[in-house]
Amino acid sequence: MNVILILADQLSAKWLGCYGNPAAATPHLDAMARRGTLFERCVSHLPVCMPARASIMTGRSAQHHGLYYNGWELGLGLPTFPQLLQKAGVRTFGIGKFHLECHGRCAYNDVRKYGFDEAQTTEDIRAGEWLDWVARTYPQHYERAVATCWPIPHLAEYGPERRDLIREIRAAAAKFAPARRTLLTYPSVVPEEACQTQWIGNEATSIIERCDPGKSFFLQVSFVDPHDPYDPPERFLDRIDADKIPAPVCSDDAALRQALSRFDAVLFLRRFRDLSDNDWRIMRRHYLASTAFVDDQVGRIWAAVQRRGLADNTLLIFTSDHGDMLGDHGLATKGAWHFDACCHVPLLIAGPGVMPRREGRMVTLLDLFPTVTDYAGAPCTVPIEGLSVRPLLEGRGGLDRPDAALVETYGSYGVMDAAVCAKSVITPKANLTLFGDRTGMLFDLASDPAETVNLFGSPQARPLEAEMRDLMRDLLIRQNEPLPLRGKHPTAQH
Repeated sequence: MNVILILADQLSAKWLGCYGNPAAATPHLDAMARRGTLFERCVSHLPVCMPARASIMTGRSAQHHGLYYNGWELGLGLPTFPQLLQKAGVRTFGIGKFHLECHGRCAYNDVRKYGFDEAQTTEDIRAGEWLDWVARTYPQHYERAVATCWPIPHLAEYGPERRDLIREIRAAAAKFAPARRTLLTYPSVVPEEACQTQWIGNEATSIIERCDPGKSFFLQVSFVDPHDPYDPPERFLDRIDADKIPAPVCSDDAALRQALSRFDAVLFLRRFRDLSDNDWRIMRRHYLASTAFVDDQVGRIWAAVQRRGLADNTLLIFTSDHGDMLGDHGLATKGAWHFDACCHVPLLIAGPGVMPRREGRMVTLLDLFPTVTDYAGAPCTVPIEGLSVRPLLEGRGGLDRPDAALVETYGSYGVMDAAVCAKSVITPKANLTLFGDRTGMLFDLASDPAETVNLFGSPQARPLEAEMRDLMRDLLIRQNEPLPLRGKHPTAQH
């Protein structure tokens, strides 16, 4: 079986049409959901970019793979699922954002060491292979593309010529200043045909078009959109009806406000304090438009699979690394705010033998590793924490584990104090978060699905809180089994 894993960046499940969003423009993903399985409760185990992506790659949580927050990097001490695929004879391809190494390291991070036969990368900073492609293919748009790059210090010596790209970025940014509509929000200054998202879609379809149909392959396609800045091409904004955009979740519950006050220490969040309801609506519209742009590329990828006659032996997976708060509870982007918008990500899987249905059991991004190796026919002989969801996809039973998900965060935007480190356990009926200062949040999702009333410590919720604490302990114990192979000598007998 061929496997194509498509990742959007910072996409909450709640923003897709198939998950019930009335303003979404996601016809291709909605169609994928109809012909395959939609997981109603997929959770990002570590809802921050680098830790989440490391968990997808290794099937392990942070204390095993070592990426506790953005800035840590994935070494080679743990096997990755693409390495297992290579060992089984599967051709492995990657395109887009990987974020397993720091943006501050280099514009050309080489991810082939993680198990990719061929890979092209483009990260949040936008310098690198996408920018170089624009220079070759659309030189008339090059300055506009440069204007979107981040002026990271290493770009002072960019490319083989070691030229000062930072100077170019500053000049281009002054020349092509975006039409800012609110914080981090504006239409793309780069024409659609030259956009980063378009390039990722182009390269993905090119790989499918040229692959050998007689040999199985794995392709990871990772989009940077809809991650901030929210800058879709203008025409995608026309697809979004502003009147249908849900307003941010808010609450006057004193216990919840007290719990959230800890995040006043996160300087990044202060930038969003003065945003009005209309500002959040504008931001959400651009986010939805960026998601629509990704949806178009998903349609192109599926069309390429069909053109090559590969639909009968190709599994298509769509998900994201984590979500985006987009104003819910006054919060932005992602971090130790373990609410639905941050932790609940889409998971759509379609392909031969996959039942068209909605699946309500809890799964996490840790389950991707064994699911991909299962369908690709690669033996999974290394210790991992997830389970293959193939039995759920094919209607052959459930998963031998609690119907719950553990979520961990070890800091938020440079603040790593205990008060903003969090562990949560989420079940279909409740969400319990414990912070490092021994305070927390508890939501009864059956009666309060929007998570607006904090029951933590309240007498009436003591039985529920005790049950969730016991469940968290169980999941933490399971997290450490089996032991990692790293450091074990092959002659060890005990």
